[in-house]
Amino acid sequence: MEKELLQQNLQKLMDKALAMGASAAKVVSVPQIKTGAWTRMKCQYGCPNYGSNLCCPPYTPDYEATQKFLSEYQYGIIVEYTMELPEGAGPGAFTSADLKMSNGLLEILLGLERDAFLLNNYRSFALKAGRCRLCDKCNLQKCVNPTKARPSLEACGIDVFALANDNGFKMEVITGPIKELKIYGLLLVE
Repeated sequence: MEKELLQQNLQKLMDKALAMGASAAKVVSVPQIKTGAWTRMKCQYGCPNYGSNLCCPPYTPDYEATQKFLSEYQYGIIVEYTMELPEGAGPGAFTSADLKMSNGLLEILLGLERDAFLLNNYRSFALKAGRCRLCDKCNLQKCVNPTKARPSLEACGIDVFALANDNGFKMEVITGPIKELKIYGLLLVE
């Protein structure tokens, strides 16, 4: 009976994600999520945001801590958020869309986290791909949005490409003109 209730709650949460503007949502098996040290290395050696945001390395849990954390969950919901870019949009459009996407996905994930909590899934926790975009400049002494800020999936060692592709989504490196942006988040539910 308990597993049946959890399945019903997961369906309610996926329906809510879609109603809030997600382009897709799907239940994932948390033990199947791939993690690795390489994701943080890419953050440290290749990302201009390293050390400038409390939701990114070196302030986030490393992949070993993330593996331990994930081991406490069986189910999660991957949420895809998509935004179309106008034909011929330049770099300014991308920057604006990136900000809107990041915070739009976060709003959906926080709503789902709250709803999961109210469905008695009190351990629910949301993470999203990409850096935190709540503030123009992060206060590295103390987060000014502690109830909203969530660590980046990749900063914690989660392979976001594998997470998406292993669960039926198509995520690949963009090599040509950008027509559509996709970002992913994960709601852990137990």
